[in-house]
Amino acid sequence: MSHPQAHQFEVTQALSGCARASGFRFGEDTALVAVQHMLWQTVDLFQTASEMGLSLRNIFALGKIYSNSLPVIETLREMGVTVIESTMPEPGEFQSYFERDIARLWKVAGESLGQRKIKRLLVLDDAGVCITSVPSCIWRQYAVCGVEQTTRGMVLFEEKPPPFPVISWARAAVKLNIAGPIFSQYLIDKLNTEFLHGGSLQGKQLGIIGLGSIGRGVAKLAFRQGAEVLFYDPDLHVHVPPSLRHRVVRLDSIEDLMLRCDYVLGCSGRNPFRGKWPLNHRPGIKLLSVSSGDQEFGVIIEDLKQKPLFHVASNTWDIVSGYGPSGPIHIAYLGYPYSFVSRGIEAVPTRIVQLDTGGLLAALVQARLFLEESESGREQDKGIHRLSPKAQRFVYERWLRAMKDRMIDISDRFHYDPELLRAVQRDQWFIENTEPHPGEHYIPARPIEELMDEFICQDCCVMTRG
Repeated sequence: MSHPQAHQFEVTQALSGCARASGFRFGEDTALVAVQHMLWQTVDLFQTASEMGLSLRNIFALGKIYSNSLPVIETLREMGVTVIESTMPEPGEFQSYFERDIARLWKVAGESLGQRKIKRLLVLDDAGVCITSVPSCIWRQYAVCGVEQTTRGMVLFEEKPPPFPVISWARAAVKLNIAGPIFSQYLIDKLNTEFLHGGSLQGKQLGIIGLGSIGRGVAKLAFRQGAEVLFYDPDLHVHVPPSLRHRVVRLDSIEDLMLRCDYVLGCSGRNPFRGKWPLNHRPGIKLLSVSSGDQEFGVIIEDLKQKPLFHVASNTWDIVSGYGPSGPIHIAYLGYPYSFVSRGIEAVPTRIVQLDTGGLLAALVQARLFLEESESGREQDKGIHRLSPKAQRFVYERWLRAMKDRMIDISDRFHYDPELLRAVQRDQWFIENTEPHPGEHYIPARPIEELMDEFICQDCCVMTRG
């Protein structure tokens, strides 16, 4: 199998060009502990960070069992990255196994870093567990800053606020509004090809739990395919865009959704059935997750495991049980996010998902600058911080140019609303659609964002390179 090379990806290379022009370097005294999907985009991310001065031997990483690509893991290890083995969990028990794997990650990282001249530690996380599990001896010994990329992680931080600053790529305008529809499109593609074996959603009732950025994207695509789209969201004020208001039906309870739908997609980033299961459902209902881990349907899996004839298909990891409260239940891919069902080196083509990779790299740069300011006593803020709006715009525009150069029509491919693509041309859009919003409870770290703006201002140097 031929693998794409990191230097082919325009967004991360543009950021690397900014680093060269500005003299930015992560530094030999900086380490990275990361929970990342072991996909080719992670190779691109780590290689580019290495070009920007982060030693590959100072990167310690853990993947997730449902998205691990063995060729990618082998490549990272050959590069010098320490990759911890992932443990295969029992059905419905991903979280407890994952937490033990993260404890091993921190043990290995801590022992290795203690023998090196490390001052700063960046923690790149997917679902928040690595950030909330940093041992106190680690964050007391090193200057630590995190980067979080998922809604699941932001939900966890509400329960366990990190004791150090975290840059939120998860709630960046570009991640939510531009990357969200990309992930939704490839999820629906996999549902059609892998789960429905080339079939269609036409005439089916599709339920969505959680109308966030992914939920909205899935709803729009399912409607275009002729499905009747229903949703449940416990947030009474959840935003329903004008393009969906007459195309989706809101239901008052998760039980109503389960009773009325042929398929239900978990997009909440939470554990929506906790304290509510068992409940009535349509016999033969099919459940698919779009969230990290297996928490969307974990409670259901735990219940079905106690019943007779619990079966997991060896090739698809699909759970089939005839003993749900109202009859048969089918849970796809062990309740893991269905986007990764192919278990290849890419879930979304790396040339397209480089938008997300670029956002992560920009967030890591901002985290490194945050620590630099903290060392000089000028910036001590903890809590969740937004990714610089100017950095987001830079990432988006480099991605947009790359898509045009590769003759990829993003409007046709990902069905963006024309109004959105017009709005993204305004600087203010990035501020208005990024969380946390400036206000009474959050004041952006201005010195850090000014440093990010200076970093990005090397734009002209990047544009004139070959």
